[in-house]
Amino acid sequence: MNRALIVRLIREQRVRLPLEVVLIGLWGFLLVAVFATSEVFTKQLEAQADQFGGLLDLVGLDPLAQWASIGFQHPIFLLGGGLFAVGLSIRAIAGELEAGSLALALSRPLARRTWFLSHLVVLIVGCVIIGEAFALGCLLAVALTDPMGNLESVSMLLAGLQSALLLLALGGIGFVISAFSSERGRALSWSVGVIVVLYAGNFLLPLWGPTKAAAQLSPFAWFNPAQLLQRGTVAWGDVLVLLLYAAIPLSVAAWQFARRDLAGG
Repeated sequence: MNRALIVRLIREQRVRLPLEVVLIGLWGFLLVAVFATSEVFTKQLEAQADQFGGLLDLVGLDPLAQWASIGFQHPIFLLGGGLFAVGLSIRAIAGELEAGSLALALSRPLARRTWFLSHLVVLIVGCVIIGEAFALGCLLAVALTDPMGNLESVSMLLAGLQSALLLLALGGIGFVISAFSSERGRALSWSVGVIVVLYAGNFLLPLWGPTKAAAQLSPFAWFNPAQLLQRGTVAWGDVLVLLLYAAIPLSVAAWQFARRDLAGG
């Protein structure tokens, strides 16, 4: 890793990343605040309490926890986090190649491995910050509005870390496509297309029996924070799969970047 390069990357993100963090934090806050203050939600929850009594508590179902887990999987969260993860990944190789700045940077005593790892560090830290921003936004709203239900702080923060793994997997997709491309626009189009197909497939493929198993090919199928928020139990199997979804494309991207001709391709 190279400190000067990392500082440069942070400086380049000084506007974009804070805006995305504020967007995600505000999304978490508004999500819980609306849940807490909406008369519709209140009436529905009171009706459920009258109908089922203590059954919901018995089976461990908390409406607020379920609502927060939906927020983690909502397109607003994925869009905000994905903009950072994919944007940084695309710019790291294809964007710099198109601008003509990558060959100049690597002509100095700066190894390709150092270049790649420096971008990876910023990507990981940014994904963690974005995931925790949503968790903290939700927790702040809980403290200020006192909604019906319960959100454990530790579980929310762990869910934020788990969501960071998903964002890192999306960044890995951007990185591997960027490593095989020399045009930023083309790499971005392919990355967005692949991610959209994976996201849609996660919802559509299970609806038809023969394709149900194929839904597991999407990283989105392995991100379900409901179990963690409802019961405080970490699904370590899902965490491991998300790690693989991030590690494999990043490894392929590193391999391709180390061997490719920077003059084109």
